[in-house]
Amino acid sequence: MTRRPTSPWLVLPLLAFGLAACSSNTTVVPPAGPSDPDPTPGDPVPAPPATGSSSGATSSGGTAPPPDAPLPATWGAQACPAASGAKGFAVGESLGDLELKDCDTGAPAKLDELCGASATWIFAAHTHCPTCQATAGFTDDVAAAVASKNVAIAHIVYNDNGTSCAKWKAAYKLAGVANVRVYEDPTGDAWAKLKTSNFTAPSAFLDANRVITFKEHGLAKSAVLTQIDAALAKK
Repeated sequence: MTRRPTSPWLVLPLLAFGLAACSSNTTVVPPAGPSDPDPTPGDPVPAPPATGSSSGATSSGGTAPPPDAPLPATWGAQACPAASGAKGFAVGESLGDLELKDCDTGAPAKLDELCGASATWIFAAHTHCPTCQATAGFTDDVAAAVASKNVAIAHIVYNDNGTSCAKWKAAYKLAGVANVRVYEDPTGDAWAKLKTSNFTAPSAFLDANRVITFKEHGLAKSAVLTQIDAALAKK
């Protein structure tokens, strides 16, 4: 049987359709992750810090941020109190262990160096999160407001958008503040232990005995200061 040649008038429309399909843009859906809470009313959302190299230097080859200021002499692992009751991450429990790294060196780190503080504010940030960026933007103000009250601030950073912990610390002026330490949360484990729901931007507050007094997500600066004072009032 002889095969009839395909009509050119049929080939041309098919070819045009194929070219149009190949030239269309494909939408890339990012992987699922923890949801952002609604931004707290009144909290400005600053631009995300610059991304790039994981070192403390800027991507343009600038100098590294200033080193951490010395912690108060009365703070340190030697000042850690004996656990009061169960250890864990629920309100009323003594703070359990978090797997952290030094923000600048990547060496293992512990919150024990903040023992001796009369109260502690722990904040866990995902670097993509607008509410986390807003909280980081006022962290230095909170640190200044409570410095005379012997309060420690632990800022824990999980890099999920290419922003290193060191760059985050430099962008939000957290380096060189005596009562602030910034740590890396390399796997998101610290966030998972501190959260109260599957949202970003959790905070936890400790009293002088390292007992968790309050936990919540997406707090405004005024609420953070209120909870610090509440932790200070615990005896």
